[in-house]
Amino acid sequence: MIVKETNIMELTYKKIEEKDKEQLFQLIDIVLSGLPDQNHFIPYEQWELDSMFDEINYAPLYGAYDGNKLVGMAQLYVSQDMLEDFKKEFNLTQYKVCELGGNLVLPEYRGLGITTKLQTLEMNLAKELNFDYIISMAHPDNVASCKTLEKIGLEFVKETRLSNGFLRRLYMKKINKKY
Repeated sequence: MIVKETNIMELTYKKIEEKDKEQLFQLIDIVLSGLPDQNHFIPYEQWELDSMFDEINYAPLYGAYDGNKLVGMAQLYVSQDMLEDFKKEFNLTQYKVCELGGNLVLPEYRGLGITTKLQTLEMNLAKELNFDYIISMAHPDNVASCKTLEKIGLEFVKETRLSNGFLRRLYMKKINKKY
């Protein structure tokens, strides 16, 4: 699915293809190295970077493009094994759950609604894939991320320190109405 939208400039939203792998890793490096507080983003482990394009077992990737330049990304984590600890934290072990995450936008493109658009695309994908719940997390001081999650309809559940030591506000939304 390719979606074009005009804000200040025309951006294209689509799945990130493996041909854009170099741009993807460059985007990750630029954004993460420039964070004022490194606790706002849980760092990728090497296996995650190696799995970036395994959308069935890991996380479909969507990107925002200014022409051919990748300027933003979002992931929808779908692996139930990978999400087991989070499913316990949310008390959702009996459900099919996915997680919105990996939301990164180049600094010069922030404030244009890119993250909201990417997360909406990912949420629509989660509905198409018949997930029951969608969850997400943000550092309590990362006000922009918290506001965006609420803007797309996720509800604050609680604030907790995860088993990896990171403090997070937890959000979720029921997306499959069959229960």
